[in-house]
Amino acid sequence: MKLAFCGLLLCATGAQAGLKEYSSFVVADANGQATSPSHAIRVTYLGVNGYQFESGRHALLVDPYFTRVGFWPVAFNQPVTSDRERVAEYSKRLRTPVDAVLVTHAHFDHLLDVPEIMKSTGAPLLAGRSAINLIRSQGVSRAKCETVEPGAVRKIGPWTIRVFAARHDKLFGSTPFPGRVDPMTRPPRKVSDWVEGESLAFVIEAAGRRIYVDSGGLPGNPPSAAIRHVDLAILGVALPDSRQRYAEAVRALRPRYILPSHQDDFFAPLSRGFVFGKMTNFPQVLRTQTQEHLPGRVILLNYFRPWTLR
Repeated sequence: MKLAFCGLLLCATGAQAGLKEYSSFVVADANGQATSPSHAIRVTYLGVNGYQFESGRHALLVDPYFTRVGFWPVAFNQPVTSDRERVAEYSKRLRTPVDAVLVTHAHFDHLLDVPEIMKSTGAPLLAGRSAINLIRSQGVSRAKCETVEPGAVRKIGPWTIRVFAARHDKLFGSTPFPGRVDPMTRPPRKVSDWVEGESLAFVIEAAGRRIYVDSGGLPGNPPSAAIRHVDLAILGVALPDSRQRYAEAVRALRPRYILPSHQDDFFAPLSRGFVFGKMTNFPQVLRTQTQEHLPGRVILLNYFRPWTLR
């Protein structure tokens, strides 16, 4: 991983654009404070690969992460902790009750804040075995954690949640912080303790709408053929591997809308506003969409600006 960090350091210079240049792709409800309709799903972007889904008075979270650990602690694999004040500040913007938190994999930018968010919302966690073991090592009750594997189906409130296997994209030929975690008594400390674990994708159904969400992937590994048509495909495109996979993923899912995800600079605080990450390439995603004549409309969301999928 030291070589990967060196490469990341080289890529970490230079200014990046925000959403203004792509304002024609940004969607948002006129009244984001209204209660979500029960016949639709409202989607709110929380940053990185984090989302809140609402249907009526019910909410579901995926990969919520607000601490935004800075670049240098990650580059030098230093100890990291959830910023309780920052998590509390942004958790106030979440709708309650939260029926569950779903996590795609166990890296820090997906899992670090989950214990604090579970505490503030009272929501249970559905995730892979390693993610559950990491969370349990921090004193979270077993009763609030459920290990899910590909093929699992869970019904919670208005939600039907289907679990699928996924693959994490690679950074300079290697998966960042690979590995799995057995039950442990020592909580994770350094960035590298938050290993990938078991990567998952989810299909979330409610109000007659279907949303697919993953955090990235590898070429040659499209979403399961069992999924087929969805209304919204949230596809991680942070790294070149996942952008190479983009066309095959869209063809497999045949969505009405496509939301390229994990594109913001997750080392920067949310207060800075949306800025594309150094290794992302949204113009490439758009070129692929056009040149490959892919189905669906590409959209973007800004932080905490809800949009209703009807």
